[in-house]
Amino acid sequence: MLLFAVMVLVALAGVFYGSPYLVMNKIHTATLDEDAQALAAQIDLNQLRGSLGQQLHALFSAPEVADDISPDVIAPLLDTMLMPEGIVALMKLNDRYEKPIAKVSDVSGRQRSAKPDYKLRYTSWDSVVVQRAHSKSHIGELTLTRDGLWHWKLVSVALPKSLLADA
Repeated sequence: MLLFAVMVLVALAGVFYGSPYLVMNKIHTATLDEDAQALAAQIDLNQLRGSLGQQLHALFSAPEVADDISPDVIAPLLDTMLMPEGIVALMKLNDRYEKPIAKVSDVSGRQRSAKPDYKLRYTSWDSVVVQRAHSKSHIGELTLTRDGLWHWKLVSVALPKSLLADA
């Protein structure tokens, strides 16, 4: 009986620890399928709006763009970014700014996959950050926060500092 209890505790701890990985798998699949509804189910829109709004205000207040672009465009831009198509584009943001490792043959002649490799790290018990494993930047970095005991919601996507220059 004690062995069974220990096994159950280990299984629960594994599910508790691994739950953000399951959510990231859902986000990844929804992004690849461009399924905006499935993606929206994994997002806290209010927190994502706040995070993107702060980043856009910082980008628009930069000296190189402050004179050329009015801050009045932030609200409509934010609304566009949070439309289903905009959310899918946000999830694919890292691919535009940082190419995955190209296919390269190894010694055996097999080719490595060009599929990006992501890593997830806990920043606190209720927050995780997901980033491309070999990334040298924070572009497209995703932040998830705990929503209940087992569920997680996307609350932030890191925008590149050069977003306005590339638009």
